[in-house]
Amino acid sequence: MFESVMPYRREAATLLSQQISSDSFPQAVLFAGSRYSGRLTLAMESARVLSCSNTGEANCACRSCIDFSWYAMDNVIAVGNRDHVTRIDAHLAEFLRLGTQESHKRLVRALRLMLLQYHGALLGSTESKNSSAFNAAASLDEFLLSSDDIDRPEGRKEYVRQLTDLLKPLQSSRSRSGALSIAQVRALQEWTMQTSFGRQNRFILLEGVEQSTEGARNSLLKMLEEPPAHTYLFLLSEQPSRLLATILSRVQRHHVAPYSEGEKNRLLADLFFIDGAEHPSVEEYFLSRAGIPCEKIRSLAKRYAQASGAREAIGREELDVMCTELDEPVRLGYFLSEFQCSVREMFLCGTLAESRAARLVSVAGEAEMKASVYNQSGRLMVETLHYRLLEES
Repeated sequence: MFESVMPYRREAATLLSQQISSDSFPQAVLFAGSRYSGRLTLAMESARVLSCSNTGEANCACRSCIDFSWYAMDNVIAVGNRDHVTRIDAHLAEFLRLGTQESHKRLVRALRLMLLQYHGALLGSTESKNSSAFNAAASLDEFLLSSDDIDRPEGRKEYVRQLTDLLKPLQSSRSRSGALSIAQVRALQEWTMQTSFGRQNRFILLEGVEQSTEGARNSLLKMLEEPPAHTYLFLLSEQPSRLLATILSRVQRHHVAPYSEGEKNRLLADLFFIDGAEHPSVEEYFLSRAGIPCEKIRSLAKRYAQASGAREAIGREELDVMCTELDEPVRLGYFLSEFQCSVREMFLCGTLAESRAARLVSVAGEAEMKASVYNQSGRLMVETLHYRLLEES
């Protein structure tokens, strides 16, 4: 078990494998780590093994494992603040480039991962005006079941064109799936009580719980206090310190460290047949394949950090350029991550005092969380955060 992720996430995969083998795997688990660290991959592989009719080996051909290989299972629901659009765009580009069965499978898995937030059990938790998204999701899922001619380059291009058209209704509404709501938690509770699943294990994946509403967190706490039978709750978080202490006390925490240079290089070489050394991180690789100008955003983040550290107000024209460039959630998230990295580098180089560096990183993190919760525009956040950082002592 966990053979597919062992080369890149050996420590976490080994521990999870041991827990499942010894029948000591907990019902509530927190996978804590940065974006693109493999948190969700570990969670999904855990769900596959726990659902397997045999011993969970990678080449298992039981009905459940076959469904999991294409993410076509019906016993998993995943909701949260995941950036599906960028990942799908990257996989579309890779499928056109490689044209292999594995690149097609990765694309389908990325698409079906997004569709998990449109699980039928959640339909009653959405506003009527958003119910059309569930219809669009159903159309996309039906298309994925069709057998198109994708072996030839012309067939792949037509396949991608049709996929792109089907994705538009889902992508136009939001580039990230929304924060967990109290209505969704209640719908999930009802789903766990359904008897149609019998003794089949069910899995709930919640990403970015720290950015959810207070009501949602309180309702989730009730589920964690007494998890329903045959139900596993997997929480994925970039900022676990911002979770309620009562939630943290009821989950087993697995820290998923960033990929080492060797792990990153091997993953990119094994999956995408490229020289991993050409990309500083897995995240940068995916973003660049999706058309995000990572190098330019890193440059903006460094300039923003230098100005903040020196308490230098950025000129109106230059700030407007930054605001325009970063007015999308994905670009803004990458910018803030790179900003924090630049601040830490300034501290390590001795150009910024430890106390001020820590404060700048903390304020930027708080601003990012509030922007996500309240759906604040990137343009407004970049501007207001700049002036706030200038005032920090």
